[in-house]
Amino acid sequence: MGIQDRLAEIQEAIGTHAGDRPVTLVAVSKYATVEQMMEAYDAGVRHFGENKVQDALAKMEQFSPEIAQTIHWHFIGNLQANKVKKTVGRFEWIHAIDSVKLAEAVSRHNVAAGRVQKVLLQINLSEDPSRHGFLKDAVTAALAEMMSFKGIAMRGLMGMAPAGASLDGDSQALKGVFCGLRDLRNRLQGDCEIDLPELSMGMSHDFTHALSCGATIIRIGNYLFKN
Repeated sequence: MGIQDRLAEIQEAIGTHAGDRPVTLVAVSKYATVEQMMEAYDAGVRHFGENKVQDALAKMEQFSPEIAQTIHWHFIGNLQANKVKKTVGRFEWIHAIDSVKLAEAVSRHNVAAGRVQKVLLQINLSEDPSRHGFLKDAVTAALAEMMSFKGIAMRGLMGMAPAGASLDGDSQALKGVFCGLRDLRNRLQGDCEIDLPELSMGMSHDFTHALSCGATIIRIGNYLFKN
């Protein structure tokens, strides 16, 4: 089964679990070759997600100008402060804003370049302080502060299920974290009076559960590009 066939399976699953709700499929290409990415592109994929700035920039240069202008790039990894400047004007989305300090840096560099960057706030769904993301109890105050930053546009939330629940296919646990992220988004919209339309959640092992809880962006790598 090739990439086109697996893409068709994913699209069928989107229809089954999301109905008529628009869902963006981000092909996570960190382990994919440019040839595999072109195969996905030819099959209809237009959104690609990368975890490392340097790797993404190198791949971007390998697409023709005609194709490059039709691709939407998502930065989905942990963004280091010293790499923020390199993302300006290169990524349409940054998925993992996990601190006020990082949001300020992204805003500052985009203001200097006359741009506004679309961002998502990463939420620590496992509540494990060793993992990246805002804790649920702290995100309201953080969002209220970040809303004043001129160089970013808050578009929604991003979260990852605990690895154990994802790999085990624990439906109850997955529904709890994904629907919990949806409910948190809904609460933040009311508390902070801001529209947060996007929910980036769900990966290769658990995206159907995320779709059932309202995901608008799913990030699929292994399932799409596996050999």
